[in-house]
Amino acid sequence: MAKQSHRPSYVSSLIKQYDEGLDTESEAAIKQTAAAMYAGGADTTVSSIRGFVLAMLLFPDVRRKAQQEIDSIVGTDRLPQFEDRDNLPYVDALVKETLRWIPVAPMGVAHTADEDIHYKGFVIPKGASFLPAVWWFLHDPAIYSDPSSFDPDRYLEPRNEPHPNFASFGFGRRVCPGRFLADDSLFISISRLLAVFEIKKAVDGRGNGTEPEISITPGMIGHIRDFPYDIKPRSEKYADMIRRVELEHPWEEGDAGLLEEELSLYAVNV
Repeated sequence: MAKQSHRPSYVSSLIKQYDEGLDTESEAAIKQTAAAMYAGGADTTVSSIRGFVLAMLLFPDVRRKAQQEIDSIVGTDRLPQFEDRDNLPYVDALVKETLRWIPVAPMGVAHTADEDIHYKGFVIPKGASFLPAVWWFLHDPAIYSDPSSFDPDRYLEPRNEPHPNFASFGFGRRVCPGRFLADDSLFISISRLLAVFEIKKAVDGRGNGTEPEISITPGMIGHIRDFPYDIKPRSEKYADMIRRVELEHPWEEGDAGLLEEELSLYAVNV
């Protein structure tokens, strides 16, 4: 920043507010919040996109229906943009279903009772820690019909089942601060993957489709274990579009490495 060669970012915008220099407490807060946002967004969004890919293999009719909507509304000469979302209700519903079907944090984040809580004859004592059963909230058959199915239509007329964000991003003061960014990231990633790629089951040596398994690692963040699949451009036209994007936006090494030390310290403190 001293050389004016930095890229605008969350950190730089905060540092600019301190013309006379950062005090130790503020510097630590900026570092830790930046590290928390990076750590909180990296694994979770990737895990959701893996869940989306897995769903496209197991529910190909959903993929085809979403691609038909994109083709009819967006066309085939450009990629979907954020402003297209309101005109793509099925794709929007598909993003919601991605958040619900395999929730990234199936048991949420631990909360602690700051006072005795009386609930339906039970007492949760002050100081007790508890985990919200996010997986159950999003797979309760009393709320979501046939919850094991990946079905974006559940959010559309006439069913209008609840948006999963009542549980998928946490609760109260500990709700995910990056939930709006995550939702936008999922929409733009999913809509563009659907627009340009065919995502199908991998084929074995005999030409038979390989059935992927739903296998998730235990932990606060559930990671879907590797599964085989086949992905290729929907046409040569889309292949050219992908190559143009690569030329217009060449890969650059990010600054994530600068946060590695801070992330390790943050993990220890947490």
